[in-house]
Amino acid sequence: MGRATRPTRIRVPASRSHEGAGTIRTLLEVVKAGRAFGTAGSPPRGVEQERAPATVGLPMATLGAPHAALADFLVYLGVELQVSPHTVAAYRSDLARLLRGRTDLPDRSAIDRHLASLLGTHAPASIARAAAAIRGFYRFLHAEGLAADDVAEGLLGPKLERKLPKALTRSAMARLLDHEPDDDLGVRDRALLHLLYATGCRVSEAIGLRTTSLVAEHGLVRAFGKGGKERLVPIAAVALAAVERYRREVRPRLRARAARDPGDVLFLSRTGRPLDRARVFQVVQAACARAGLAVACSPHALRHSFATHLVAGGADLRSVQEMLGHASLQTTQVYTHVDHERLRAVHAKLHPRG
Repeated sequence: MGRATRPTRIRVPASRSHEGAGTIRTLLEVVKAGRAFGTAGSPPRGVEQERAPATVGLPMATLGAPHAALADFLVYLGVELQVSPHTVAAYRSDLARLLRGRTDLPDRSAIDRHLASLLGTHAPASIARAAAAIRGFYRFLHAEGLAADDVAEGLLGPKLERKLPKALTRSAMARLLDHEPDDDLGVRDRALLHLLYATGCRVSEAIGLRTTSLVAEHGLVRAFGKGGKERLVPIAAVALAAVERYRREVRPRLRARAARDPGDVLFLSRTGRPLDRARVFQVVQAACARAGLAVACSPHALRHSFATHLVAGGADLRSVQEMLGHASLQTTQVYTHVDHERLRAVHAKLHPRG
């Protein structure tokens, strides 16, 4: 997470609805009022004139438990930085574990002991994420004037082994997708599988699609990735036809079963509710089992396969980066290593001195 350059006040982006902005502002007022007056209730009249002098620059001990500052930080992540809700939830869990039972901010030695205590029970990636959450939290506190020093500056988690993404072969993908459904849910599942592989969408992006997300006349899908960033991804004619069939023939019947109107969410469950992440995993795993694939299969494996096959086919990294929605080209470059592995295997098999 990058360094906040203007952390003086948490602002609601203008693009949010008036109703949503009002809710967020209400939350911010409660958080700041609780921090300034030691209560979660409404502040007394005149709080707008009194709140800033009452909080900024005071030591954390004066402000009470640091959990109020944590709530402020989480709102800052979600509203100001537009961080994914899943990331906000993970950071909340990591920081709540650090602050559990404390009425003051842990110093650097306490932070180091806390991270060391996780080594036997948590994966290196989880510890690295916890370290990132702590760094961001203390950076925020220091910038807001709620901590005299940024004691977590330079904090490092365990070094992570760089794992190459596991992708299915082209023949395996053909077996996975080559299935003619015989019922409504089968039509839906086939559309979902085709879309995941044809666009490289993340699970969260796929279940967040709307009926208006398909730009059929141009062969594009409008997806919203991390941070709410919008991107247009090409979709192959076969995949588009599968999704259009589901939308036209099956979705209306699923929607009719809903106890509550699901709105314009594209993919619906058996009972007409928006499809959730767990069900998408089940759909992919069932398709892999049906195709007889003896590999660990997940929606993310289809995303990796999408990117790997593009790079192997000669696509440039910039284009793949845009289609995947990666913020950094460095993230996309992992797929060049995957292709290098394939080239080395070909060389070893076919070259006389291989």
